[in-house]
Amino acid sequence: MFIAQEVIRKKRDAGKLSSAEIQFMIKGFVDGSIPEYQMSALAMSIFMRGFDAEETASLLNAMISSGVKYDWSKYKGQRTFVDKHSTGGVGDKTSLVILPLLVADGLDVPMISGRGLGHTGGTLDKLESIPGFRTRVDTPTYMKWMDENHAGFGAQTDEFVPADKKLYALRDVTATVESRALITASIMSKKIAESPDALVLDVKFGSGAFMSKYEDAKALAEALAAAGRAAGCKCVAALTNMDEPLGRSAGNALEVEECLDILQGAGPSDTKELSLRLSAAVAAAARGEFGLDAIDKAYARMKNLLSSGKPFEIFCRTAVMQGARLDDLERKSRNWIDGNAKIVPLVALADGVVEQIQTRNLGIAILEMGGGRKRTEDVINPFVGFTQLRKVGESVRKGEPLCMMHIDPSRDNSAVEKLLQESFTLAPTGSKIEPLPLIKEWL
Repeated sequence: MFIAQEVIRKKRDAGKLSSAEIQFMIKGFVDGSIPEYQMSALAMSIFMRGFDAEETASLLNAMISSGVKYDWSKYKGQRTFVDKHSTGGVGDKTSLVILPLLVADGLDVPMISGRGLGHTGGTLDKLESIPGFRTRVDTPTYMKWMDENHAGFGAQTDEFVPADKKLYALRDVTATVESRALITASIMSKKIAESPDALVLDVKFGSGAFMSKYEDAKALAEALAAAGRAAGCKCVAALTNMDEPLGRSAGNALEVEECLDILQGAGPSDTKELSLRLSAAVAAAARGEFGLDAIDKAYARMKNLLSSGKPFEIFCRTAVMQGARLDDLERKSRNWIDGNAKIVPLVALADGVVEQIQTRNLGIAILEMGGGRKRTEDVINPFVGFTQLRKVGESVRKGEPLCMMHIDPSRDNSAVEKLLQESFTLAPTGSKIEPLPLIKEWL
């Protein structure tokens, strides 16, 4: 018999929690016998004191056992199930390109995604900016999607890892997002419960990532991959740069538009390149092939698939299955995006070359514009954010835009504009600033 406050006290004082104590707290949080304020206290204690590998494994197992785990055994030898996860960053939107790419390559993708955390957007928030798009359905409906479509963008439900669903929302508003143990258990509980054969992990570092230091991101990537491999999943991890936003757009609906452009042969090169590389890595792993040569070989196949237009057709089919209208996905029919915000330039105050971007500030700015949640009950405005974002190494003249701001004119955006101006550091005109690399290392 355990008492919640004593478990909290034990971790607060740097004690090691037993598997039974962790199971007690998670089970109680899910069934309502342990209230949010006590779980918040435990989350903060974990954040401050840490969990060792054994505690983290116990937390992961407790969260997986809180709900259903998908079973694909009836497809054994016929289908291969894969997925991708990113730790998140400003403008990180590759899931919308990766899912249809992988289905086009003959793979099944049960992609259960999350909502925005802190200064980063979430895949579900992006998708639900599309009129009619639904992600939250019961397990039989999701299984039907997988049977018929080989993929689906799903949300957590009360049946699927409900412990993580509740804890995920709580972490967002209690400043405990960055805990390595909580991140590992959150990500891998959902991914292992999907029962994938292979998984690619996009672990970000830099000013816009939750783990700003490369060394911390690498440690997290190793923990995530180890957890997946221990569960029998073929895992590969990429350490990717978030010292500038990914792509040219940030903000839910604006990122959807960027992905739709990529799927139709346009869009920014960095978002496209990272989507292709991550898709290639998991497609190769699914076939038991690892290493840079294997990724390069699969990359060439992915690039041809993207050029074929088939992934766009698959995205459209998936979106319509999930409630969207086909007309809203065509390039000529996206007034539902551009017609819902006022567009104003953020102009450079001097000539120069973009030397550095405080990427986290751009995510905070979107929060302040109404494009994210400060509290779990907040309603997101999916249409605010930025487009035409300048990249590191690009020249700009005084008076030219550093980006275009998509704002809600009913809000006071003066503080946002000031924050954005402070987020771009310009070197003198003519300075040689190298573009930032996308991928630093594969694990």
